[in-house]
Amino acid sequence: GNYYPTISFNEFWLLRDKLIAINETVSVLPLNLEVGPISMMKWQLFMQIDQSFQIHRSYGSMVEGEADELKRVFLEGNPYLLVITMVVSLLHSVFDFLAFKNDIQFWNKNKSMEGLSAKSVVVSFLCQLIVFLYLLDNETSWMILASSGIGCCIEFWKIGKAMHIEVDRTGKIPMLRFRDRDSYASNKTKEYDDIAMKYLSYVLFLLVAGFSIYSLMYERHKSWYSWVLSSLTSCVYMFGKPFVLSCSFI
Repeated sequence: GNYYPTISFNEFWLLRDKLIAINETVSVLPLNLEVGPISMMKWQLFMQIDQSFQIHRSYGSMVEGEADELKRVFLEGNPYLLVITMVVSLLHSVFDFLAFKNDIQFWNKNKSMEGLSAKSVVVSFLCQLIVFLYLLDNETSWMILASSGIGCCIEFWKIGKAMHIEVDRTGKIPMLRFRDRDSYASNKTKEYDDIAMKYLSYVLFLLVAGFSIYSLMYERHKSWYSWVLSSLTSCVYMFGKPFVLSCSFI
């Protein structure tokens, strides 16, 4: 008739940076145990979150150590700030989806390039591709990579709407050839677009070269490839979007 309660060794809040490596040189270690009751609902919640982390790691959608960073947010962060961050992140995802939806609808219905900058579409695709390669090089979670990859595909699809894409098979290796549409080449938009790209590109190349040299001298990088991607990504965030908007308005 005796009742023996279940004992559970809870390692949910044990972070990896708190672990101590044990080898033959270690003879004494501190041991701190906290014993206390826990409700069934709270214990089940810990188990479900831990299993969710394991599933995400097995699918590759969560890199090693990301679970500890999430736990650290709950341990050290302000709960009100955490709620605000979650709401903002949710709204950002919704607005990102709506932006993709509206962008696809606009370019799908568009039949003329009059008044639109075709070169800014190409530059926007290059900026999105650089950001995607940078996230891939830094082993970002698959959720962020998926959003960036979808955006990159949409930007490339927009090039097909803004220009004629042809496959040149005259050489040994097939090459993509881009040709302006008639509605773009026959109006003043192309002339103004060429002037804007010509002068703004001079300024952009100088800024990119200067920042790349600064990054090489004062920052640490994994490889030359990482240095190139990091420099280009920083320049995209600082100068890329204003450059594209300037070409579009001009």
